[in-house]
Order: sequence, then C-alpha cells, then structure tokens
Amino acid sequence: MTPSRRLRRSFVAGLFCAVTALAVSAGTADAKPDTKGHLSANTFIGNYLAGRQAQREGDLGSAADFYGAALKQRPATPGLLRQTFIVNLVEGRVETAVALARDYLKEAPDQTIAQLTVAIDHMKHKRFKDAEAMLRTLPDEGLSIFTKPLLIAWCLYGQGKAEDALAALKPLEDKKGIENLVEIHEALILQLVGKTDEAGKLLTGVIERQSPPSSRVTHLLGALLERAGDTERAKAIYNLYLSEHPVSRLMDTAMKRIEAGKKPPLAIKNARDGAAEALYDIGSSLRRQNAHETAIALIQMALYLKSDFPVARFILADVLQSDDRLEKAVTEYDGVDAASAYGWSAQLQAAALLGDLERTDTAVKRLNKLAKLRPDLPDPHLHLGDVYRRMEKYPQAAKAYSAAIERVKEPQGHHWSLFYARGIAFERAKQWKKSEKDLLKALDLRPDQPYVLNYLGYTWIDQGQQIDRATDMIKKAVSLAPNDGFIADSLGWAYYRQNQFDKAVVELERAVELRPQDPVINDHLGDAYWKVGRKLEAQFQWKRSLSLDPDKDLIPKIKAKLDKGL
Repeated sequence: MTPSRRLRRSFVAGLFCAVTALAVSAGTADAKPDTKGHLSANTFIGNYLAGRQAQREGDLGSAADFYGAALKQRPATPGLLRQTFIVNLVEGRVETAVALARDYLKEAPDQTIAQLTVAIDHMKHKRFKDAEAMLRTLPDEGLSIFTKPLLIAWCLYGQGKAEDALAALKPLEDKKGIENLVEIHEALILQLVGKTDEAGKLLTGVIERQSPPSSRVTHLLGALLERAGDTERAKAIYNLYLSEHPVSRLMDTAMKRIEAGKKPPLAIKNARDGAAEALYDIGSSLRRQNAHETAIALIQMALYLKSDFPVARFILADVLQSDDRLEKAVTEYDGVDAASAYGWSAQLQAAALLGDLERTDTAVKRLNKLAKLRPDLPDPHLHLGDVYRRMEKYPQAAKAYSAAIERVKEPQGHHWSLFYARGIAFERAKQWKKSEKDLLKALDLRPDQPYVLNYLGYTWIDQGQQIDRATDMIKKAVSLAPNDGFIADSLGWAYYRQNQFDKAVVELERAVELRPQDPVINDHLGDAYWKVGRKLEAQFQWKRSLSLDPDKDLIPKIKAKLDKGL
C-alpha cells in the first residue's frame, strides 16, 4: 500500500467511523414511549436526533449546536463527546473543538486527531515546546507519518532551532511519493534563515517534477525570485503555469505586481505560518484523493493557525462545493481576500453558486458588477450566461455568452467552451442556424472535444440531417469519453434513426447502465426495445422514464406510447 493510500484509509477510518454505540444509547436511554414530548428539541433524544439529521443534510453548524446541547444534558453518553468534537472541528469551530478535544483525551489519551488538535492550539499560542511534546506522542502510522515530522520541524523552528527543524524532516526524504512535500518545507525554512539560493533550488526541483505545476508552488517560487530581483525568471515561472492552465487568472496578481515594480512579502513569516502550510499541503492532497472530510478538518486547522490564508480558504470552499454544501461554500469564497491571487476566482465562484442556489437576482448583480470591474475578461458574462441557461432563459443566456465572446479578440483553442455554451443556448431558443454555426466553431477550435462532437452529432441526427457524418462524430466522441452515458445514448439513438435497432439496443442498454436515472435515455431504450419486439420491456422503460421526472413536453409522448405503442 502506498503512503498516500495508507494515510487516506487509516485516518478516514479513524476520524469518521460509525457511531453505532451512540445511536443505540441515544435511542434507549431513559426514553419513554408513552410520552409524546420525548422527541422535543429540548430533550436529550430530541437534540441528538436533530443533530444526526442536520449532519446527514450537511448542516454541520446546526449539528454541532444540537450535539453540544445533548452533550450538556448527558455528558457520559458513549461516543457523543467524540462526535461533537469532530463535527465542531470540521465545521471550523476550532476553539470549541480544542476544548472538547482536551476533555476527550481524558477518556481516550491516545486519540490521534484529538492530540493533533490540541498540539495545533499550542502552536497557535506559541507554546511550541508543549506542541512538540504532544506531537512526539503520536504513532508513526496513518496521518501521523506526514503531520508528525512536518509539524515537529515547525515547532523546533519556533523554538529557534532551525538546524534541528531541518533535521526533523530528514526521515521523510526516503518515503517515496512525498519528495515534493518535504522539499517545499525545507525550502520555506531555508528561506526564513536567509538561504534564499538553496530554497530556490529546492522549489525549482519541485516545479520540474510536478506535471502540471501547482499554483501554490508556482506562487512560492515566483515570489522568492521577485524578492531576489530576478523578475524575468519569475515571469517565466508564472507563464509556465499559464501554459498548462490558459484560462486561469491565478497569476494575474503576480504579473501586475511585477509590472508595478513592487515586491511581494513573505508568504511564510513564522512557525505558525509554516505549520498552517503543512496542514494545507496535506489537506489539499487528500482533497484530490476525495478524502473530503479529512481534508476539511486539516484545512480548518490551517485557518485556525493563519486566518489570512487565501489559498487554503479557496480550497476549503472548493471542497464544500464538491460536497454540495453550497451555502457554506459561498461564505468561504466570500471570505477569500479579494486582493489576493485567488480573490477574482473566488468572487466568480461565489456568484455562480448563488445562481445554483436560485438566488438569481443576487447572482446577476454580482456578475454584472464583476463584468464592469474587469472589462477585459469574458468570465463574468460566461457565468452570467450559465445562470440564465439554468433558468431556461435561453435568449438572455445567448446574449450574455455573446458579450463574453466579444471580449475575446482572437479565439484560441481553450475558448471552445464559449461557442459551445452559446450554441446550446441558441439551440434551446430554437435558433438552429446560429447554434450550428457556433457548434462548428467550437469544433474548429477543439476538434477532439467529445461534448461538442456529441451535441452537434446528436442534434443533426435528431433533425434527420447529415446522418453519416453525425454518426461518425458520435463514434469518435464515444472513443474519447467511453464512460459518458449521454454520449453512449447519442450513438444508440443514431443507430435507431438509421433503423439499426439491434445495435441501438446494445448502445442504449450501456447508456442506461451509465445513467440509470436519466428519463430521456430510458425512453430511448424503450423505443429500441419496442422495435426489436421486446414490448413488455419497452413498456417497463417508458414507465420508468415517467417516474424519473422528465421534461413536461416529453410526458404526453411517453403516455401515448404506453397507450398505443409505436
């Protein structure tokens, strides 16, 4: 098992295990079946159950409140102290989590996550010797394989022992797969003690090994070079990142700073900043492995140590967004310093999420404000078009996309999505000629883009146009995205429209396996089944399609097929 897999498996299992004993205890302790009020929110069982429900719904703030109330009522309930501690930590109520962790360690002195939380609190209050002592008690397994030496190194630096700090990182150098993590922190310590050249060499090595380079290391190395006066090389580092991420705005702040002749301050100024960086680095890595809860816990600790940490707050918001905790994500995006490298992207994401939350008036106002703030960028109008498209206001969406396209002087390959989005809006607004032109333009910019190949090919087939060319396009899309159920559906429908019903069934069955909850795909499979004589199965698929909340214009068509067949 690789270190990263071991870290994810052991820590996640330990941190977020099921609380079966707690559930049993909560469900039985002093409950009175004949008392109607025992589920009231001001009772223990009411608070506990409300906490569980809030946690299931992703409302960890309310969960923490309810669990906290339940804990005050019955502090001896097995598992409740731990659960309350964890929920508060993940929610970002770290001060409360620290107090709970101290109580928890009285019951279970070897609980790693509680020990780590208390150690982080020691570091926040510059009690570096106490933090070091706590960290040294951690086991050399699971999460501690990484956090222990990194944080001990920063504790030693906080005590004025820079050489000892570097020595503490040596055990990690032999662990495969984490060379970059070790060298980043060696470089940060070397930079603080004035060994800028050595730090630069280490960060350059990290950049060269990363493919593509990360924004964080790019910023660290670029800023080091700027402070050293090597602005040309700094610009080259920033442009290297942009060559891999052409639509990114994360280097804008640095590029403008160089143009203005200014130099950036140190990102890591002291031991607490270094420890926050370590927690962020590990949390960010776990986020890429989809270990979201663990990632959130570590990033919350990082922000507890260093509240002004834009990249950490941005990544926290991104993880929350991935977990569909959109309100909380908006709050965190709004908390990102607007003047930082991540400020622009955070403002765009927050506005876009407000559209997802159907707070459309606020979303539109924010996006229009951003469009005025940066008249050179297409991004705000692109997101505005997305908001209108979700509202099914397709003419307004097309207008917004057009405004975005007008801001692009010479469309490049990465601008395909602008024309693709406007093409969809035109098609939905029943302006097919304009749609076709945009989709062909998107395909010209990115010939191997599977979604463009699929959308144009499917639309042609649905309209009975250019069947052979459309089928070839969809086959190519399938080869490029073999696990996309919508593209598999398009190929099946292409065969259906060409009366190749046996082939259609094969592809549509695969599409339903990939997208079992899509009403259109189920409807298509029903049609194909009917054509090959599998009429009972056809009726089953049509009925299933009706149960999946299809578009209102599809419902009478399906009902007609159930009544009379094809």
